[in-house]
Order: sequence, then C-alpha cells, then structure tokens
Amino acid sequence: MRVRPIVTRRSALRMLATGSLAAIGVACGEQEPEQPTPPATTGREDLDAALQRARTAAASVTERAPAPGPSLPQPGERREVPVAVMSLDVAGPRILALFANGLREASRQSEGRYRFDDVPLDFAATLNWNMSRALAAVEASAPELVVFFGSDLDDLVVHDQLTPLDDYLAADPDFDAGAFWPGVLEQGRHDGVQFGLPFAVSPYFTLVNGELASARDIELPEPTVPAFTAEAYLNTAQAFHDPEPADGGAGTQGILGVLFPEPTEHGDYIVNPPLAIALNSALGSFRDSAGGLTPLQSEKAREVLDFYRDLVHRHRLIPIGNLDYGRYIQAGKWGMGFASIAFSDAGQFITNNRVYPFPAFGSGRNPAFTFLLGVVNSGRNPDVSYDALRRLHAVIGPDSTLPPFRVDAAAIRRLMPELHGDDEHVIVHLLENATYPDLSRSEYALLSNTLVRDVLLGDTDPDEGLRRAVQEMQELQAGG
Repeated sequence: MRVRPIVTRRSALRMLATGSLAAIGVACGEQEPEQPTPPATTGREDLDAALQRARTAAASVTERAPAPGPSLPQPGERREVPVAVMSLDVAGPRILALFANGLREASRQSEGRYRFDDVPLDFAATLNWNMSRALAAVEASAPELVVFFGSDLDDLVVHDQLTPLDDYLAADPDFDAGAFWPGVLEQGRHDGVQFGLPFAVSPYFTLVNGELASARDIELPEPTVPAFTAEAYLNTAQAFHDPEPADGGAGTQGILGVLFPEPTEHGDYIVNPPLAIALNSALGSFRDSAGGLTPLQSEKAREVLDFYRDLVHRHRLIPIGNLDYGRYIQAGKWGMGFASIAFSDAGQFITNNRVYPFPAFGSGRNPAFTFLLGVVNSGRNPDVSYDALRRLHAVIGPDSTLPPFRVDAAAIRRLMPELHGDDEHVIVHLLENATYPDLSRSEYALLSNTLVRDVLLGDTDPDEGLRRAVQEMQELQAGG
C-alpha cells in the first residue's frame, strides 16, 4: 500500500482550515513542560457543580426537559431529523465514515423513532469561513441538529442558532460529565452555558519515520509531551535531513513542512506545521484570566516566532514554495510529518511510522480540537430535538476515532488497529495532556495570517508582528 503524501498544498490548507479550529487553550501557559501531569480537573468539577445546581432547580423547569411520554416519537414513527453535516474535505475521512454509518445505525437503534438524514454544508477551504452563514444557507432543508467545530461555537451562539442544553443535561439520568477526557466537554460551553456535546476529539501529532530512523541509527526522543521539546524536534529533524545533492536528485526532508510564499485565493497564508498551533503548545491559552490576549505578548510567544523563522531561514528545514513531496514519501526519504487523527488514514501508519506529540513549545499540553453536535434553534420541539441528539450521540460518540469519552489504550487499539508498537498509549497521553481552542475561527485567521505574512515571509520583528496581531484581534472583538 502506498503512503499518501502527508503535506500537499491542498492537505496543508485543509489541515489549517480545520486546525484553525484547533489550537489553543486550557492552561495559562506557566506550567513547565517537564511536568507531564494531566490538566487540572477544576473545569470538570465546576461543570459538575453547575449541573448539580441545575438539577436542584429542575423542579421548576421540568416542562423544559425531555421526558418519556406522548410528546416524544414512538417506535416505528420514523420522525425525520435532518442533520447538517460537513463534507469529506472538512471533516476528514474518519469522521465522514462515522456519519455515513452512524446516521443509519442511530435510526435503527432508536427502534424507528427517528430517521436521521444528512444535510451537506457548503464549506470553503479558508480560515475565515463562517459557520453561521453556511447553516443559514441550508435553512430550507430545516436542519434540526448540526455538526460543528469548537472554534465555530462563538459564531453560532452570537447568531442565536443553537439551543442551550443545560436544563436537559441536568434532568438526563444517563448524562455523565465526568466521562469525558479533560477539557473536552468545555468545548461545547459558551459563557458557562452548554450548547454542544462533543462526539469526537482529534489531537495533532507528529508522524515519525521509524523505518528510516532504524536504518540510520537515529536515536529518537521519548514520545511524550515533556520529552519532545522544540530542541528535541529540531535535533531530530536535522538528524534526518539531507540537502538536495548538487548533481540533482532528492535529498531527505527532515520535516515534511512547507511555507507557501503567496496567499491562497481566500487570502490565507499557509505554513505547515501550523504556526498558531505551535503558539498553542507554548502558551496553553491565548487568553488571560480576564479574557485579554496578554499571553500573545509574552516571551514564550516571541520564542516560538524566533524558532519558526530559524526553521525557515537559518536551518532551511521548512522550504518556501510549492514542492512535490510525493517523491520523498515514495522513496521513504522523510523524517517527520504532521497531521491530526481526524485527517489521518490507515495508509499513513504503514512501514513502522510512529506517533509522537506535536512538538512541545512550553505549556506541557498537546494541541487538539473537537467535533460537536448541537440542537439548531429552529422553533421545532426542543424536547424532541434533544432526545434525537442524545440517541445520535450515543451511537457515534463511542465509535468515533477518537471518542470524546475516556477510554483505555486497548480501546484505542481496537479503533486504530493500524498503530505500531505501543502508540495507543502515546495517544492516551496526548488526550490526557491536551489543550483546546479558545479563539474563534476569525481570530485564528487574523493571528495566523498576520504572523506568517509579516514575520515569516516579511522582515517584521516578532514583537511587532505579535503587537499587530493582537491589535487586529482586539479590533475584531470590539466590532462584535
């Protein structure tokens, strides 16, 4: 089986368009990377407390919570439930396959109460794509449930397109907030209100060419967030890398990375591995406790920009231009590539390719993102919509690659049999030490495009580039 190229212009753009989704957010960034403890459970404990308060108050709002009875569809009724779903390029092959089977299986497991049908969403491959507009564009199909990324939550809530779920969750005896990976459930919350339920989580990872490492006797670092630091990442890349020979032919790409010198048709500037995700790794969160963007003006943020500039201009490990990576992959002459679980496929893990964290730049967290299900605020019966959401979530959540719920390494091995060695334990480690987005899609676009254009491709000092990015993001916030 041929290994599919990890980095092409299309795949890098797709990765950044969705992983713009992903970058950034649980800790304040002050934790030292040598402390590989999972994120604190405070967020989950706070949620449990909030749910308990809601349960206490539920007596006065029981009419708003779903309950078995004549208001809910009966077996065999086959009530139609249109679900607004992303396309293959947006959701990735694993998530698309999940829905192709999951909608049908959820219909069956509901004993025919519901018939789940997909409503495809139009999605432009751009960092600044707008979920609320895409959902509004399919209004004629009357979607009742919607699939979205964590970075789309603010946009959907601001446009009043989602139904709050807190009262329903409080009255749902089958809902367990503690069953989720640390930080995952919070990705469906906005200003303390739960609007979405995560059904899949996708950590970013580095794929290391284990076969070439063995052939060259390259000593690899431990595949943990504390060990795979920026320094270890650089040293490993240099050990793999061979410049192009003067007489032609292919050298070895230590990093399957790229910096496109021109913007895409949508105005996005692309670098892979994504710069904003590296900032996520360094800072843990882009926001301070007051919601400001002061972490972006820290020394850690400056260090990431300096490091990336050196990767491009000093070490020449991230080439500028449109390069054909297929020949390097076909020949096995590459060291490290980058992807996320949702956008990987089994072919990428052949020939002893090994899973490593995304290079750790400081916070001790591994960047990841989530897929969520929400109830569209359409005026239809919200009790029925919530019941349909829970039945669909109960089918697709446990079968996701990867599930939003805590599972052991053996379960991950069953979901990803293509893994080598004990890489399922590496993935558990990534999920226990994950950081999730706290930027909207538009904010992420401003940050990434400003820094790549002005600092990596231009001659702007990193401190000035960060100042510009923060100013533009603040202006965006002020404009609503």
